Amino acid sequence: MMRYFFIFLIFLLPLLALSQSENKSYLEIAKNFRTNNQFDSSIIYSEKALEYYKETQDSINIANTYNNLGLTYIKINNRKSALNNFYKAIKINKSIKNYTDLIGNYNNLGNYYISEDLNLALQYYQEAEILLPKDKKDKKSAIINMNIGTIFSSNDKEYFNYDSAVYYYLNSLESFKIIKDSINLALLYHNLGVLYERKENYQAGLDSYNKSLEINNALDDKYRLNQTYMNVGNIYLKQKKFKESLNYYEKSLELAEYLGDPNRKMNLYSNMVKAKMGIGQVEEASLLFQEYNHLRDSLFDSEKMQEVKDLETKYETEKKEAEIKEQQLAIAQKNFQKNLFLGLSIALVVLIISTIWFFIQKQEYLKKLKNEEISNMKTEQELKELNAMMHGQEEERNRIASDLHDRLGARLSSIKLLFQSEQNETAHILKSKLLDNINEAIKETREISHNLSTDMLTRFGLETALKDMVRTINEAEKIKADLAIYGLQKRLPLEVERNIYHIALELINNTIKHAEAQNITLQISQSEGEINVFYEDDGKGFDVQNVVDSGMGMRSIYARVNTISGAVYFNSKPGKGINVVMTIPVKENMEEEKENQDDTTLKSKMA
Repeated sequence: MMRYFFIFLIFLLPLLALSQSENKSYLEIAKNFRTNNQFDSSIIYSEKALEYYKETQDSINIANTYNNLGLTYIKINNRKSALNNFYKAIKINKSIKNYTDLIGNYNNLGNYYISEDLNLALQYYQEAEILLPKDKKDKKSAIINMNIGTIFSSNDKEYFNYDSAVYYYLNSLESFKIIKDSINLALLYHNLGVLYERKENYQAGLDSYNKSLEINNALDDKYRLNQTYMNVGNIYLKQKKFKESLNYYEKSLELAEYLGDPNRKMNLYSNMVKAKMGIGQVEEASLLFQEYNHLRDSLFDSEKMQEVKDLETKYETEKKEAEIKEQQLAIAQKNFQKNLFLGLSIALVVLIISTIWFFIQKQEYLKKLKNEEISNMKTEQELKELNAMMHGQEEERNRIASDLHDRLGARLSSIKLLFQSEQNETAHILKSKLLDNINEAIKETREISHNLSTDMLTRFGLETALKDMVRTINEAEKIKADLAIYGLQKRLPLEVERNIYHIALELINNTIKHAEAQNITLQISQSEGEINVFYEDDGKGFDVQNVVDSGMGMRSIYARVNTISGAVYFNSKPGKGINVVMTIPVKENMEEEKENQDDTTLKSKMA
């Protein structure tokens, strides 16, 4: 009998050991499912692991399982459950003084808050930093230092601190070098390059970017190479090394096309126009400018289509979730006294349908009332606007009539009196007086015309004023003027509109007076943070350097551009007409700086 008992134990013990091993592996299976984006399976196995570890009172692995659940819930955007599990893991690790895992918990909480509350994110990262072993350069130390550096290099002025960002990035760099983590080394060199560039320490920025390029070339990381090539090009553009900047822009453009990144292509086209103008390649700059406008318009249409798709997806998702909940409710009801609750279920379904029908009818009625109200408001607003416009036009006509009568009419009357004068004056003196009065009459006419244009600009905006100016030119039938305006959805600041208008007026006047041109082209477009103005004529051209040194008109244009913090590029040669490109910022940060800063917005790493 004892012999059979021992034989039974021999077979039973391996089975018990195997069962225990399987229970312990639940957590590893859950982590693997999370890594492979199988989140539902990860949650199921985490719950199994949690049940086993609670039975065995394994506090360390209970905390690790809560931490894994927190990371999984973040992936499926269930932030409330994620936060709850992180706090449970922290509470346990604090109670058993498990500081090694507590560092990772604090880091994950920092990652949780970094997208919505930088202050809380920084607090949790610093809690993790305090627990780091001194003088130990490992992966945890590298990640914590990098995440703190990310906050100090943020675009948020409240948190941006150049010295602190460099300090933490260099600490992280040292740790990643020790553990030979090439991917994060390349990322840190790129981030340091961005910081140096923002401080206008261009040589240090180039050195860091080149180190990042060297590593990413070895890793064949085309996405990071694309970012860094463009940033190197931006530094060379700021240094006015246009050929070098174009070399790196072309590398980035090739990768952007390979990766299918239209936004980066649009940014590259914008900067390449400036570089091409800088080296005098006007025709290529003009073609790139047209590519830029075409791509920007197509991206705008794509964004609108994506918004519609997102709404449809959201609707379908909510619909599926509602269906799943209804199915679960139906199953629960069937399992709990089916016969007793069958009638109630039917009544409930009828009630729900009736409520939905009533709600839909009510919404339709309210919508109809709202549409009628909006229609009435629009009609009243249009009448008010029409009356205001008619009143303004009447005032304008009265002012012009007054100017013509009081100023120009008086001047012409004095000229008439000089002709009728019987004074014994010599023909030379009489001619001189007549010329003086005629010049004054011309001056009065120009002032009246200028006042009219300025009023139109102030009241109706840049686009209307420019269209009126072009219409006036074309009606004279001496020179053909074309105007194209893209993206001006709203009125610009008045100072910007006035300066753009007067610059355009100065360029057109110079063309009419001096260029002997047949055609004028004026294009104005607005991107997210920048106005681009492109002007050209097919006249006889001139030597740009000589006119810059001596021409009042050119100096006036430069002065106006500087007033609104813009930049202007002239290109002309005798017999080749003129090309002018202007870029004018309309926000605090230029679009080019935004591109660099977008590259520095990093995804926080998880411990």
